Amino acid sequence: MDISNISEEELKETYFDVDKDILGCKHYPRACKIKAACCGKFFTCRFCHNEKENKHDIDRHATKFILCMKCKIPQLVSNQCINPRCETIFARYYCFVCKFYDDTPNKKIFHCQDCGICRVGSRDDFKHCSRCNMCLGVNTFDSHKCMEGTYLNNCPVCMEDLFSSRDSTVPLRCGHPLHFECYNQFIKANHYQCPVCKKSIANLANAWKRYDRLIESSPMPAMYKGSTASITCNDCHVKTMDMPLHFIGLKCSGCGGYNTTVMSQNVQIDQTLANDPNQSIFRVNEGDDVDQVSDDEEDDEDDDDENQDGVYGVGEYEGDEDDDEELDYDDDDDDDNEDEEFDSAEADEHNENN
Repeated sequence: MDISNISEEELKETYFDVDKDILGCKHYPRACKIKAACCGKFFTCRFCHNEKENKHDIDRHATKFILCMKCKIPQLVSNQCINPRCETIFARYYCFVCKFYDDTPNKKIFHCQDCGICRVGSRDDFKHCSRCNMCLGVNTFDSHKCMEGTYLNNCPVCMEDLFSSRDSTVPLRCGHPLHFECYNQFIKANHYQCPVCKKSIANLANAWKRYDRLIESSPMPAMYKGSTASITCNDCHVKTMDMPLHFIGLKCSGCGGYNTTVMSQNVQIDQTLANDPNQSIFRVNEGDDVDQVSDDEEDDEDDDDENQDGVYGVGEYEGDEDDDEELDYDDDDDDDNEDEEFDSAEADEHNENN
């Protein structure tokens, strides 16, 4: 291959760690660049290409040529420089299918034939679900909620790719996945509904008990006597018609939870009590969700619900920065542990993509 038509920028060495003289880029340590078949330019990795050529993504499988960053010799894809005076090994891990190189010491990576990409972790720790089209941890595979093609969608929080993301993912109890970091930020912002289907993302039984106590100790002002609302439950989908209105929450008659949405309301106001300074004015709008945990309870929820019941980690794609660890959330029948705990639980290793 003629080197004369390769730009100085393409020939320039790039570094994963300049201080330690480790070649690569901010994404991966490696000693070669790949030639994008789409635009014919050399980039250190596919992410470097996609960030610069933001109008299109690289087809990793179409890569045929690489450039040794030490001797500047362009050559066919392999893991060792063909220059007999160089013979540099480009990376500790090399996938000839994905044309992926990663020189990270002791990093476990495997190629999943069904996913068509490389995953971070040990092959023995994961099993591919053909319906979800994703590798899942073997310890949670049998219990996961299968949803066809769900990982082909974008994360509903950040709207970025899930299937080939370098960030690990977390499937919620309902089956909809989020990036692990998005999940953590979601919880910190005191959101307890799936952003897709509005189902509770944890077992909030203890929170509902607190709602019961609050409602019992905080009767509605007399001016609202006779006010009713009709609701639908976001968790069990049971509809409750013409139930007494309460400003703290509206309880599902099916599952007993407060993750409900107002369908309609009939607010009765006794005008003779309208000017009573002890009467609180309150109105629930149709379509409002009435399951939000009150400010006084948010701290309790953070303490009580630190692990999400029924949530399991998914591995990372080649490129995941996180160490591959599993989310292990157990259901607890005891009242003390009834709530799922939102912990800094760690996702199964595997969500990395070359």
